[in-house]
Amino acid sequence: MNKIIMGGQWGDEGKGKIVDLISKNVNVVARYQGGANAGHTVYSNGKKLVLHQVPSGILQDNCICVLGNGMVIDPVELCLEIKELEELNFSTSNIYISPNAHIVTPLHKAIDVKNEDSAKKKIGTTGKGIGPTYVDKYNRKGIRAIDLLDGDKLKNQLEKRLGIARGKNEVAKTLTYDNEAFTVFYSSCKYISKYIKNIFPIMHDQNSKILVEGAQGALLDIDHGTYPYVTSSNPTIGGISSGLGIPATKFSEIIGIFKAYVTRVGNGPFPTELFDKTGKTIQDIGKEFGATTGRPRRCGWFDSVAANYSVKLNGINQIVLTKLDILSEFDTIKVCTKYKNDESESNDYSEFMNNLDKVKPIYREFEGWNCDISSINSYNDLPKNAKEYIEYIQNILNTKIAIISVGPKRNQVIEL
Repeated sequence: MNKIIMGGQWGDEGKGKIVDLISKNVNVVARYQGGANAGHTVYSNGKKLVLHQVPSGILQDNCICVLGNGMVIDPVELCLEIKELEELNFSTSNIYISPNAHIVTPLHKAIDVKNEDSAKKKIGTTGKGIGPTYVDKYNRKGIRAIDLLDGDKLKNQLEKRLGIARGKNEVAKTLTYDNEAFTVFYSSCKYISKYIKNIFPIMHDQNSKILVEGAQGALLDIDHGTYPYVTSSNPTIGGISSGLGIPATKFSEIIGIFKAYVTRVGNGPFPTELFDKTGKTIQDIGKEFGATTGRPRRCGWFDSVAANYSVKLNGINQIVLTKLDILSEFDTIKVCTKYKNDESESNDYSEFMNNLDKVKPIYREFEGWNCDISSINSYNDLPKNAKEYIEYIQNILNTKIAIISVGPKRNQVIEL
């Protein structure tokens, strides 16, 4: 039974831990979009590990980890990630990189940082070169993983690309193929070339039990998110078919990951954002700082309007609710049930999605439970008020909550 795990909010929902948990029952875990801008946190033997490009199934024995053609892969970052895994005695022999995945170069990173620094309307990019690499892909000027297998061809492509860029972009004038950034890049390309393999047979093998691991979140989708404050790819379900070469009909379980509250990194509208002491308390207790950038995450109450949109957009049929334990500190907890502006109010996200900065949330309040739930592993043992909160979210989203996470460790989950 093939499964999809995707973020239902603005990313950072806790996907890595849940992929690690569920991947025990599969033999293939595949990423389909994004790149080193992801940061999926898992714990192994008490050690925190942040995975940026390698799928979180790498912690499971004999699990094939696929980096799909829809990803943009940073060889330097991937090389470091693989070496860290090997130092922790995890086998990396089952990593497969699609030959058609595009490659992030030092030029892409430099352009990304320069664009963000000079922009009047800042997006909040991670500076990892993701956007510029996708631009080259769709301009049909990109370098693909298969190009790494021929060193001379790769060098010629890079020199040609740099030469063109120098005529158009000031930042490119500071880069030469022989500088340190490109020296490290080239050696990293050679190192990861052994992982470049045809992924199509694996994705269509009848013996493959596949778990697809999304990065970022549905509300950051380039087409369906809070444009222009979005990522440069499709984290939504449509990105899977193009990003892995497998139809969505192959999947029966579409699992959406939602925090019990909401966070967002970078700029862009956020209707339930809290600017008061409550928001700061959530940030501090929840350790809401980006796994990739270290930037503080903006925090707010659970937004059922946006969550419902995400459920419908992706056909989500199961929900994992994470970080419920963080809300244990509060006497009152709120859920946004509708948006309103000067003209109307509604629970239809699509009516407001292009003017989210002008809406105000309408809340329903719940009594808190004011006790530690981090060691509870049975739903029946949860406080009454916690169960009321969970059941309300399940009902308003009309989707079964299958797992509740009550802490960062592997065993801090409640399966329903």
